Amino acid sequence: MYEIIKNVIEKQDFDLREILYKIAKMYIEGYISEEEKEELEEMARNNAKSENSYAPLQEQIDDLYSKYEELYKLIKPDDPENPVEEEYPEYVQPTGAHDAYNTGAKITFKGEKWEALQDGLVLSPEEYPQGWKLIEDTEETIEDGEESV
Repeated sequence: MYEIIKNVIEKQDFDLREILYKIAKMYIEGYISEEEKEELEEMARNNAKSENSYAPLQEQIDDLYSKYEELYKLIKPDDPENPVEEEYPEYVQPTGAHDAYNTGAKITFKGEKWEALQDGLVLSPEEYPQGWKLIEDTEETIEDGEESV
């Protein structure tokens, strides 16, 4: 077994972590001595190629960069590729007090805009209308030079 692992190491076509694991396993299973283990480990560390041994590291770096880009989009709201969160997001039924709507919360429910009048709302405007205030569209439009509401 010692000679087989030594030949693999000399060819320099191995993942360092994997070969060190295999060396340790062979030692534990009694296939190689402690001296052979130490020699193979040193040889593996000296002959490891970074492109073979650190491919998973590059994958981790790529994954972290993707997460960085996502976070960057969240903190740069004027980015056209990252639209600002809606002022009146669609109503989502709360599952308990931890995600209930509180005073001033704005929602869209069945196409209408609503604002919470109290804390701890877990019922929709349809189920508990006294807890919500319907927001009328107050945008002014100009027609023929006159303002209308």
